[in-house]
Amino acid sequence: MADVKSGDSFYRLGALGRHRCLGRRALGRMAVFALLAGCVAGVPGDIGAGRATKAAPTTMALASGTVIITGPSGYCVDTSASQDNARGAFVLLGSCASLTASPSGRKPQNPAILTASVVAGSGDDAAFAASFPAMARFLSSSAGRAALSRSGQASSVQIVQITSVKDVMYIRASDRAAAKGQEVETEYWRALMSLNGKIITLSVLGLRNLPMKPDAKRRLLERFVARVRAANNG
Repeated sequence: MADVKSGDSFYRLGALGRHRCLGRRALGRMAVFALLAGCVAGVPGDIGAGRATKAAPTTMALASGTVIITGPSGYCVDTSASQDNARGAFVLLGSCASLTASPSGRKPQNPAILTASVVAGSGDDAAFAASFPAMARFLSSSAGRAALSRSGQASSVQIVQITSVKDVMYIRASDRAAAKGQEVETEYWRALMSLNGKIITLSVLGLRNLPMKPDAKRRLLERFVARVRAANNG
């Protein structure tokens, strides 16, 4: 069973009670939708392979320019695998060197796959953060784990830890279901926050051939969160 951390305290999810009424709360519905939008069923086969360009952007403007996504140093946007439409936006980031097929291109200190998704929010950041306990309850349930699973089976997903730091929710989870495309580690870290009236989900997935320790993924995710905040004057 996962733990929830808020400030300096941990709370057992079982002590929070079962999820029963999240569907009645608009913020809860939006938050869970954002989490599911941030799920990666599969990552395109080697990032940049067969579609390398002379230059790969380090930022991408989404939602009519209201949100800017940018990654830590060494990460660039894979524009061919990213999209922005009326239903929401998805951005895939990888090594700038890989995307440009340039040996001299910038390389991240910790190679991984980064993703970002953006969906409409309520515009009330404080109220959104207040919905974190409801999201944690849902994610710990069979329905929540099934929704996060690449195979749709709750048994493939384990929620290891949920941490709330101010207005950002961090989720450490694993999915044993097979992923299409590039092979990634089963365990990943994900962050959820509200910014400029949008709900943003950021994820760090380690490459199976270049595994990362959980703490390293968390630190990389925190840098990702900081970069996105700074780009949006957050």
